[in-house]
Parts: sequence; C-alpha cells; structure tokens
Amino acid sequence: MWIGAALVVACQGGGKESAGVDGTSEATSTTSTSGTSEEVTSSPTTPATTSIETTTVSTSTSTTEGPTTEAPTGTDATSTTTGPPPVTAVPVFIAQGHYGRTTISCDDGHTWIQDKSQDDAVRCFEAGLDCDHDAFAGRGIAHGEQTFVLTWGWGAPGSVVRSEDASVFETVLGDTPTFADIAFGNGRFVANSSTTQISDDLGKTWTEGGPLDIDINTRAIEFFPHEAGWFVVSGESGEQRAIVRSPDGITWTPATTRPPQCGGYVIGMAYGSGVGVMASGNGHVCRTTDGGDTWEYVPVSADLSSPPIWTGSEFFVYEGSTLHRSADGASWQSEPISPGDISIGQVARSPGGTFVAANAGWMVWYEEQRFFRSEDGVNWEVLPAEAFTGSHPIYFMAHGEVAPGAGCPAE
Repeated sequence: MWIGAALVVACQGGGKESAGVDGTSEATSTTSTSGTSEEVTSSPTTPATTSIETTTVSTSTSTTEGPTTEAPTGTDATSTTTGPPPVTAVPVFIAQGHYGRTTISCDDGHTWIQDKSQDDAVRCFEAGLDCDHDAFAGRGIAHGEQTFVLTWGWGAPGSVVRSEDASVFETVLGDTPTFADIAFGNGRFVANSSTTQISDDLGKTWTEGGPLDIDINTRAIEFFPHEAGWFVVSGESGEQRAIVRSPDGITWTPATTRPPQCGGYVIGMAYGSGVGVMASGNGHVCRTTDGGDTWEYVPVSADLSSPPIWTGSEFFVYEGSTLHRSADGASWQSEPISPGDISIGQVARSPGGTFVAANAGWMVWYEEQRFFRSEDGVNWEVLPAEAFTGSHPIYFMAHGEVAPGAGCPAE
C-alpha cells in the first residue's frame, strides 16, 4: 500500500503535460483524484548524483613598488572537468488505476514496474466491490515541473498526492471532498470539484480557488495554453451539460456557445496549434479555437475508447482498433491500426513520439489486461505478459520528467 505512506521501491528497468495529454510543450495534463487514509509525514527524498571535478590552480606574477613575490613558472590558469554532467531529470510514463493503483515505465514503455495498489488481491466490480465509487478510485494525473500530482476518490472522501520521482507519493490533501480531475498550467495545479483547489508550489500546499457555479457534477479538466492560458472544465448530470473556463482556476465563466453534444461523457481534452479538442465516449468531438469560449460539434464516430492526443502536428483519438486523426479538429480521417484485434483505451505520448496504452473494454482487467506500445500510433506492439502486471483497471496515463531516484534511476 502506498497511498498515504511513502514507499521506496527500487526501479528494475532501464530508463506531457494535461488528461488527454498534449504532446507538445503547450500543455500538461493529461491528465486528470485520489484516495488515501493516512497522511505521509515525510517528503520524498532523492539521492544526489555526484560528479567529479578537478581544477588546476595557477598563480600570477605581479610587480609593485616594493618587495615582490614571483609565482612558480607555469601556464595560464586552466580548469578541466571530467565526467558527464549530473543527471537531474529522467523521463517516465505513469499509469493510474482504481483501488489506488499506479505503475510506471522507465524504459520508454517497453516494461512497466513498481505496480502497487491498496490491495492487489481484491477484484474490482466483483463481490460487491464498486471501485468506481470509493476513496481509491483513480480520478486523474497532472504533471508540471518534474512533479506528478494525482487525485483519488469518488463518492467518498478522497485525497491528493504528489511525487517528485513517480515512486514515493506524499499525501498533501486528505479526507477531502473528491475531485473529478486535475490539470497544470502557468505554474499552477488546479483540482476541480464544485469548487476548485489550487497550488502554486508544485502541489505542496493548497488553497481554495473558486466555485465553478454549475449545479452538476464536474468531470474533465484541461489547461489550454491559448493566449494567456485557460483552464477548461466539463460537467454533466443526467441530461444536463456544461463547459466553463477560467484564466486562473479561481474565477469561472460558462462557455458562450456550447452545442448540446458538447460536455457529456467527456473522456479527455487536448490542445495543439491553436485548437482545443474535447472527446466523448459516445463519439462526439467538439473543438474550440478561442480557448474554450465557443465550441463546434464535429461528428467523428459512434463510439470513442481513448482520450485525444496531440502529436505535434495532429490530433489522434481511438475507437477500439480504428485511429481517427485530424490536423485541425474539424476534418477527420480514419484508418485501421495494427494488429487489428486490439482496442486502445487510456493512452499517453512522450515528446519523443512513443505512444503507450492499456486495453479498452469492460471487465478486461487482471488476467485479460494488456499494455501496448507504438512509435507512430498506428502500428502497435502488444507487450508480453512478463513486461507488466495485470491488475486493477487503468483509467489515466501520462508522461513527464522526474528527478532520478527510487522511481527511475539515472542511466
């Protein structure tokens, strides 16, 4: 169990930013709430990486009106440094699942390690265990400035945790009203519920932000780096839908234009090239070109299984084994992926272009769980069973850099 306690586990492998992670430097996110029962009393620690420096010191000769001192004959002052510079950041993929589950990949998605949860032996949605509605339901990941912040819990008091190495997690908000998701932008983490909580010190301390002024459940949040930047939140309850936005996570205003298809069953958002995209599980895609104030509905498919991803030139979103892609969020092309018998669910992309994903579907966890890797988002490798641990459902994935240490060591 790591929730609420700092656990250090050695990484056994080699070694973007908002839910629906933007693959460029424009946004974080992806990601996207947390449940712990006991608060950690110490912060994560990171071993220092030592470099060896050698310096040759020379003296100089000077002449004055009195006694003089002459240095030994030598060359001008020189300084040499041996060895590579210390490694201060390492890349890592992280996946968040139900029942407090996290797992990481230090080797660009080839293997997943440090798989841990509140209890690996229980089975979600069996024997009356509703993992969607408890203190350990995975609700979102955000990354900013070498720090991951995760939110846990839905329908029960939850929590928020942070980590600087993707292995040791510190509970920074405990026994709180649950947050639907979390995002990072302009140096600030924002966790959304009916009222937001904000952090300006990389998740160490939190203060109340402001009410979203919508009387329905809030869902996804994403930061769009449009102009000065906007946090965008979707909300839904029954047939009611809402989209609100804020420049600071404190003052929120509703979207001026929102088609009825936009804002419901949202599974993620992404931003790129001046366009924001919101994808829904029922196949609806909505786009905005003004930071979330006005929205346009774009029919794409009857069903979507993944959040959208910005690759740096296109938006990608998956419908099982079909990829839908668009440069502008308005015109979409579809093509099959390979192999054709897989279904892409939660997905993340590194700035270097590596995609990772978990399989989509209901009750396809534990022995039936699969992890995938791709270098182009079209041709996928199904990871062998020994490359990961089949466990609780995965609901969020993200990529970011962290300090080398217990999570991913410096190479």
